[in-house]
Amino acid sequence: MESRRTRYGYALRLDRGEEIIASLRAFATAENARAGLLSGIGAVGEAELGFFDLATRAYTTRRLDGQYEILSLAGNLSDLEGEPFPHCHVVLSGSDFAALGGHLFRGVVSVTCEIQVVTDPRAVRRVRRPDLGFNPIELSD
Repeated sequence: MESRRTRYGYALRLDRGEEIIASLRAFATAENARAGLLSGIGAVGEAELGFFDLATRAYTTRRLDGQYEILSLAGNLSDLEGEPFPHCHVVLSGSDFAALGGHLFRGVVSVTCEIQVVTDPRAVRRVRRPDLGFNPIELSD
């Protein structure tokens, strides 16, 4: 992964074989980025997507293998128990041009992935909420 500081944050480029979520976590750790907006495009060769089922309070996941364009990667950076937490959703399309999307648990870059990160100097924190099945952001001081 390569990164460059921009006026409002960073531009990132992930190369073939790099995993998106792990790379974002490593970037956030290195730059101490604990609040940010993520937006990206690119391509993956394998991905794991999830759909949150409110009734079961758990994710149903699906692994995808093959070539997929990242039509849209959107998400945020926050802090969970002192560690950076990248939260991303993605829309992918294969050679049939059909779109698939969901929570991105894992995505391995096949060509490139270009991500813009708009950062904020103040951390946004998440709290563990087992009763909900996910970790919402906490916005109170």
